[in-house]
Amino acid sequence: MKHKLTRILFSLNEWKSRKKVAFFGTSLYEKINPNRIPLIVISGLVSFFLFLLFQYIHYLSDFLYWFVGILEITKVLKIPFLDNMKYYEYLSVFVFFYLAISLLWDLSNLLTNWSTRIYIIRDEIWMIQKHGFGEKLTKFKYSPEETQVEWIHSGILNYLGLNRIFWKKGEKELARSPFFFPYGKNIPVLNKILKR
Repeated sequence: MKHKLTRILFSLNEWKSRKKVAFFGTSLYEKINPNRIPLIVISGLVSFFLFLLFQYIHYLSDFLYWFVGILEITKVLKIPFLDNMKYYEYLSVFVFFYLAISLLWDLSNLLTNWSTRIYIIRDEIWMIQKHGFGEKLTKFKYSPEETQVEWIHSGILNYLGLNRIFWKKGEKELARSPFFFPYGKNIPVLNKILKR
């Protein structure tokens, strides 16, 4: 059984490797290995925030009831059903879901920007982003004379894995890397990018 599982995993890895070679046109490419910790932390924080907001949603309905009472909308417009607390509970659930959907939409856009993959193939930089149900490929020639490289790093950013590289041509930003650690497998890639 273990032998069959090993064969299946090996054939799956071979298939992925052949697919990448066919996509890139060469087997000689280098990838910046991203740091997934910021993605996990921000997703966890947003989930925790939405959980807490959902736990205390009754305070929102109390606030809406108080706010309508302060404005005296029920007396001015003579709408008696606004005195019923049940309507404010429904409204607070609607407001919660509106806030949750808009927050998750913004989070998905942020995670899409942060989860780019950078490949270096010969003298080209390939930036692959998830885009809807597909992927968006941006590639450009990397020549140090025309392209400016900015590497944001420091001591604490190195330990947290929050390093980023930006490729710019004039004032236009061509590509940006995901967050990464400047250690291990990323050292040869950094040396190639920075020509050192």
